[in-house]
Formats: sequence, structure tokens, C-alpha cells
Amino acid sequence: MIRFFKSNVLAFVFTFAIIVFVSNLNAESCGTFISSWEKPIVLNESWQFRKGDNLDWRDESVEESFWVKRSVPDYGISKTENLTGYHWYRCSFVLPENFNSPVEPVAIQLGRIRDIDEFYLNGNLIDATGQVLPRLEVDFQKVRIYSLPTHLLKPGINTLAIRIYAATNLNGLKQAPVIYKEKDLRDKIFTSEVFPMVCGYVFIFMGIYFLVGSIVRGRTGENFFFALFSMFIGYYVLIRTQHRNILFDSFTTSYVVELLILICLPAFFLNFLHQYLKVKRNLILIGYEVFLVVLFIVTLFFRTPKAWILVIALFNYALPVAIGLALFLFIRYGKEKIVKLRYILFGLACLLPTILLDSLSALEIISFPGSIYLGFLLFLVMISIQLSNDMVLGLNNFIEQEKDLIQMERVKTGFLMNLSSEFKSGMEKIQLAMFRISNPTQLAPKKKAKAKSKTKKDESNTERSLLEIIKQAEDHISYMGYMVEEALLLKQLEEKTYVPKFENFSVKQLIKDCVSSIENHLGQRRKNLSLEVKPESLEIHQSPELVFVIIRNLVENAYIYTDVHTDVSIEFYSQNGYYYLIVTDEGLGMSQIEMETIFQKFVRGYKESKSEIPGAGIGLTLVQATAEFLGGTVTLKSAEGMGAKFIVKIPEKGVKV
Repeated sequence: MIRFFKSNVLAFVFTFAIIVFVSNLNAESCGTFISSWEKPIVLNESWQFRKGDNLDWRDESVEESFWVKRSVPDYGISKTENLTGYHWYRCSFVLPENFNSPVEPVAIQLGRIRDIDEFYLNGNLIDATGQVLPRLEVDFQKVRIYSLPTHLLKPGINTLAIRIYAATNLNGLKQAPVIYKEKDLRDKIFTSEVFPMVCGYVFIFMGIYFLVGSIVRGRTGENFFFALFSMFIGYYVLIRTQHRNILFDSFTTSYVVELLILICLPAFFLNFLHQYLKVKRNLILIGYEVFLVVLFIVTLFFRTPKAWILVIALFNYALPVAIGLALFLFIRYGKEKIVKLRYILFGLACLLPTILLDSLSALEIISFPGSIYLGFLLFLVMISIQLSNDMVLGLNNFIEQEKDLIQMERVKTGFLMNLSSEFKSGMEKIQLAMFRISNPTQLAPKKKAKAKSKTKKDESNTERSLLEIIKQAEDHISYMGYMVEEALLLKQLEEKTYVPKFENFSVKQLIKDCVSSIENHLGQRRKNLSLEVKPESLEIHQSPELVFVIIRNLVENAYIYTDVHTDVSIEFYSQNGYYYLIVTDEGLGMSQIEMETIFQKFVRGYKESKSEIPGAGIGLTLVQATAEFLGGTVTLKSAEGMGAKFIVKIPEKGVKV
């Protein structure tokens, strides 16, 4: 990963090879005669170089006795001499006497320069990158392409001067300056960075995909850390292209962000491996992460190239720890978990050669830049294949071993739809009730045109109607509250976290209140309902909330699954230390298949149009869970065409009054 630590030319290998080939064909020395702008002029020989600073050196005529001739690129050739500070390069070219202005704008490409530069043509400042005063602002990643103004070009000798300030001992020109059509120079720079930019976007989108997957599927471990690793690499790659100038106004800020991203990458990858292999983090990893956190915080305050070099050095010194931890995991668990690691190992096999090539390129031993992007692309794709295979394998196991859960998911969808429909219906009824309350004149019977005042009887009827509407609205609100409370109650009963409150209460009054609420909600007033409590004044010591839940769901089911003229009976009595609640209807009854699934969660009884049936599909599940919580049972007796009979049996609690 040395490629991530040094500044170097970012180019796709094929495009880079073409540029080098063309450049070598048209290489020229300073003082060359330019007769045409139709081919690139590469000035790589006989440059005048001098250490120090004097603004007079920008002029066309300069005493060159103390200047040294150099061939460029010469980046890094001074291994021992300290060239921190200013140094100058000068070169010239000759235009013919009948010189005509170029049809297309012409520019010179200087490449990347460390760290600040000013470019002069015939003694005139053309452009600059970075500044020394009042505050040091460097930029050693921008590809310098400076226009050559037509009005400054002249027949005969034209002088180029480059004033460079190096904030560190890293200096020199990284490539031979090229004079050519400005549009073509900029297009080549863009073309050379197409592959890195595409890789950057692919890495980011790949990370977003797995991040969304980790959230949706609840897998916040390996998918989450791989998503961060992939997105950070993608963002890092984009910063190292011309996107840097789009994303940031200041190079200093962009480079600090670049270093911060770099510091995070080993931690993300190591945590991904630990999560993926289900291995506990050890003290070495924790210590390494503490080091990275400290380095991260310190880097936030570094704003100079020397400080950045220190950060990179510290990062490099600690990098073997990360490599060692990763190798340990592969060696320790690679054999027993080869299926889980095979694609990751393939990815590493693709990545390591590109790291080697990029390292040699960064050290300027060979010229083969850009390979690291291809390596990381293959590496991340292989990991993605591995994670995707795991997801598919997990899904296949899920389908094979948990087929009933698929049906449950469908039922849950129905539950949500039913719940939404019920809330919508309730809100519509409440809205209608509130409208009628706010328009009481519509409740009174219509009068003839000659009537001038309401009678006392009309006012009394209107008042009763208002009270009924208010009661209906309250019942609808209460009913929707019941649905939410019952869903929460079922969750608490299943998780065994519910704490009941026992008290004395009248059974008959509780049943009447429950029936009244149901009838108001459903808009039914059943004359064929029978209620029998033995003895009639029976009071019990039990949880009124739980008993109410049982009664409400059984009676409501009897109402909604039978015709309004069907007989429904409710019985409650005590016998042999148990309370018995029996709810019977004389409806169509249920088949054996229905009876086997009726107590399952989100399963609803059959009817011609289920969309007309209010409820969420958890009523009988809650009845059974509540009865069992109280130490009792619930049984169902039914047959097609024979009605249904629910018998709830719960033990007596405490002493009856």
C-alpha cells in the first residue's frame, strides 16, 4: 500500500504507455525551433537549474554562469543535497519570423510539482499554484497546465522560467514539460484518470450496497465494516484524481482528509475479518486501534508537508502490525474456514502483485503506475462475491429449513395491511364524528321554511345525538388504543416481562363494558346476545386487564364472523377452583384445517371478504397466551355449519370477596 503513501502520477496503464511513447518520439532540447503546434513538444534536455531565489531570474536575459544544465524529469536525483526552499528552472524555444498565432489555445504541462510554483513566460507571470506568504499553502497533487497567452509569444527566442518552493527535501520536476494544444493536454489528463475514477465510484457504490444490506438484513457486522472499507477506498481514490479540486477548495484540507481516510482503512479491514470469522478481538488489535485513534486526532491539526510526512512514516511503521494480524487470522482459521475465505484469498492474490508494482513505481524503480486500482478492484470484487455467496447460501438454508417462516412473513404483511386499514377506518369515523359535532345544526330534523325557532324537544334530541357521537368517537379512539396495547401486551407475554395487577372487580360489569365497546365500534346492537354470570353478583380477585383482553377478543370474533341475527352467548362461572369463560356462537363454524391454525399469530378466520373484517390477526393468539400466562387453557369446539365454542379455564387467584 505504499502507493497510498506517496504522491505519484495517476494513470491507467494503457493510456500512460501511449503518452510515454508519443512523448519520446517528440522529445526536444531547450532552444528547439517550433514550426508547428500540431504535435506535442517535449522539452527534456538542457534545462538551466539554480538553487536560491531572485525574481530577476524570470527575465528573458539572465547571466547563466552559475546555472547548471539538467535533463528532466529530475525528481529526487538530489539524495544528499538539501534543496528545501526556492529553486528555479529556465528553458527557451524559438518561433519563426513569420510566426502566426495558433488557431487553438496552446499550453504547457508541467505535471505535479512539490510543493509551490510560479510559471513565467518572457518575464511575465502566467500562473501559480500554492503560496508561501502570508501562510504556507502547498499543492503537490495538482497537474499543472498553464496557458501560453498568444499576445506574449513572439518570433525568435521565448523564455520559460519556473520558480519552485519545496517545503521539504522532495523536489524536482516529475515529468518533462510538454507544449501542445491546451484542450488535448487537459483531455489526456482526464482520460488518464478515467479508470481510477470509475474504480472509485464502483468502490463507493459497492460499499453503499453492503451498507444497506447490513441495515435491512440486520447484519451489522462484517457487511457494515466491509461497506465502510469499500466506501473509504472509493473516496480515497477519487480524492487522488482531479476530483480533489471539485470536492475541496483547499489542498491542505483535502490532503488531511486523505490521510484520515488512510488511517481508518486497516482498522475497518481487520474488524471486517474478525466479524466475518466470528473471532474475538485481541489486545494487540485493540492497542493498534488506540494508536490509530491517536494518530487520527493528531493529524487533524497538521497543516504542513513535513508534518504529513511524519504521519505517513508513523503509519508505515505500524502497518506491519495490521499485516501480521491479518496473516494470523488467515493462517489460524484459513484451513478450517477455507470455504468462507476462498474468494478473499483469491482477492489478496490479485492485490499483492499490484502492490509490489505500485511500490516499485512509487520508488521510481519502474514506471508502471495505476496498477493498484486494478488490484483493489479485483480484491473488493472477490470479497463482494464471497459475501454475496454467503448471503445466497444463508437464504437457501432459510428457505429449506424455515419454510414456515416465509408464510409467516406473508402473514405479517397482511397484519400490517389489516392494522393500517383498521386505523384508517377508525380515523375516518372519528373525523366524521368531529365534523358532526362541529356542525350540530345538521343533527336537527329539517324544518319547514316558515319555522322560526327550535322546540325544546328538538334541542333535547340534538343534545342526545351529540352525546352519542362523542361516545362513538371515544369508543373508536379506545378501540385503536386497544389494538396498540394488545400488540404490546402480546410481546410482553411472549418475552415474559409482563407484570399483572390483581384486584377485585365485578365480572358482569366488566363483560357489559366490553360488549358495549365492541358494539359501538362495530355499529351493532345485537338483541340475540345472552349473558349469564353465576352468581350474578360474582366478584373475583384477578387481573382485570387480562380478563378484559380475553373477553373482548372472543366476543368480537363472534360478532365479526357471524351474521348480525346469529345467536351469541357468554357464560362465566366458578367451579372446582377454576373460572370458566364460555363464548358460543351459532355461525358457520370452522373446518378442521382452520381449527389447527386459528391460534397462530396473524392468522385470521375465513370469510367471503376478509378485507371487511376489522382486526390485526393476533386476537386468538393473545387469548391463548393470556390464558397460559394465568395458568389456564383455552379450547375450541367447532365444525362446519355447527358454530363455534371457546372455553377458557383459568385457576382462581387469591380469595374472592
